[in-house]
Amino acid sequence: MGAVVFGVSQDSVTSHKKFRDKYGFPINLLADPEREMSGEYESIKKRKSFLIDPQGNLIKIYPKVKPADHAKEVIEDLVRIQAES
Repeated sequence: MGAVVFGVSQDSVTSHKKFRDKYGFPINLLADPEREMSGEYESIKKRKSFLIDPQGNLIKIYPKVKPADHAKEVIEDLVRIQAES
């Protein structure tokens, strides 16, 4: 699919490393302790996801993320978007 996945939170790099090591989390986590990126995307207190194309354009916002179904939903959207391109 050519997609890259990142997680962003206000936690520190050290905290992210501990979390990834403890749970074997496969996704790269970006630290945003100053809440700059989180503020820009209005996701400081809410878990949200965003699809951003290779040119940096925001394609889709997922305002309410349910972890159990979210990966499937995003993959379906990626497949659909790529088919439309």
